[in-house]
Amino acid sequence: MIVKCRVKKRKREIENMKKGLLLAVLAALMITPFAAAAQSRTSTIPNPPVLYSLHGVLSGYVAYDASTQTPGSITILVKRSNYHSIALHNQSLTFAVGAKTRITLLNGVHAIANGDRGGVTLMAPLRIPAADLTATLQSKTARGIVDIGPPPTS
Repeated sequence: MIVKCRVKKRKREIENMKKGLLLAVLAALMITPFAAAAQSRTSTIPNPPVLYSLHGVLSGYVAYDASTQTPGSITILVKRSNYHSIALHNQSLTFAVGAKTRITLLNGVHAIANGDRGGVTLMAPLRIPAADLTATLQSKTARGIVDIGPPPTS
């Protein structure tokens, strides 16, 4: 009788160990996809290109010449930007205007005039050393130019 009890008890222990091992394996299998997903969310590009949006006062607009394929230019006195805003504030930057640069004229504006409010967008690396910031940005071609019109008169 004592032997039968010990055998039954041993069988129960083995069954419990099997259940525990099965639960441990299932838990490990469930954790693995979450860990892999967490790793894939991090950027694999060390310095990804981002869209810079510069807002300020436009001047010196020269249109792209399609017949000679000569790039134009636009100058902006930066008042606000989405990246490096402190370093770019009150900086005058000149950008090339290419064939693919989108020009948008708002509020009944018919041409980009000196002193108009507006913005310039361009693609550039996110992390740029402070010493190279203006040179790096000015080496890029503007993706888009938005002219809002002259500043309001009071």
